[in-house]
Amino acid sequence: MHRINNFSRIAEHEYALSTDSLNMLFYALPKHFSDQYRSYDAPRLCTILDGEKKVSVNQSENFVYTKDQFILIPPHASVHMTMPESTKALVYEFGDQIIDYVGQRVADNLQLDPPQQFSDSTFALSAYSERTAVLHQRIQEILQDQDKNMRFLIDLTCQEMVYELMKLESCNEIIQHHKNHPINIAIRIFGSNDNAGISVSQVAEEVGMSLSNFSQKFKQTTKYTPKEYMTKLRLKRSKLHLKNMSVTDTAFETGYDNISHFIRLFKKEYGMTPKQYQLTGRDHH
Repeated sequence: MHRINNFSRIAEHEYALSTDSLNMLFYALPKHFSDQYRSYDAPRLCTILDGEKKVSVNQSENFVYTKDQFILIPPHASVHMTMPESTKALVYEFGDQIIDYVGQRVADNLQLDPPQQFSDSTFALSAYSERTAVLHQRIQEILQDQDKNMRFLIDLTCQEMVYELMKLESCNEIIQHHKNHPINIAIRIFGSNDNAGISVSQVAEEVGMSLSNFSQKFKQTTKYTPKEYMTKLRLKRSKLHLKNMSVTDTAFETGYDNISHFIRLFKKEYGMTPKQYQLTGRDHH
């Protein structure tokens, strides 16, 4: 796996090991490294392979955890971390697919009730159970072995990891809650290809919030206004369409009637025009 030596979202996108249902992130951080870390739109299981971290989750009291413990943080969490010593960490970012797949199959047997109250500042700090320790070790072995079916094996092992986490009440609350968070629902609506032309006010109504409150909460959570987020999504989709479509057809397909406006936005986001992107296949950012 590629080592990530900072908390840049760009580095995470570039160096994550992605499967069908989760991302794996491997961090190698120097002694005294200190920075703000975010979980974005998915719960993250944060583990330490070597070293230790001094952390504060959503402005909680500072605490230290080591490789004998893990933290499960909810989506959109803000975590301040300091490394008292050189630290290697492995983070599991669980997508909707794996959470839904496991939850649908075990909810009845585990009698999982939706959490009645949930604070966005909630997080779970826990020692490994015997089984979660075995699964965590198995993931490390899979990553080291570089089997040609590595991603399949990771997905398979992490299904059981999610199952084990769901058995812990504090972790289950985090895993279940994120699906029903109104901002996460909005993100899924924006991300659906079926909703390419949907307006911000329609999404606000869909999640049961006033437009002003929705816009404020959305930016507070994602760091983007809903309009900025929609623009980024559309432009990201446009890169896929540009592989097979003309610039004009791509603009229309992604909801832009004004071709010049589409080209300006694309160049601002990616440092080149759509036509230049078609010729090179890569952006400058």
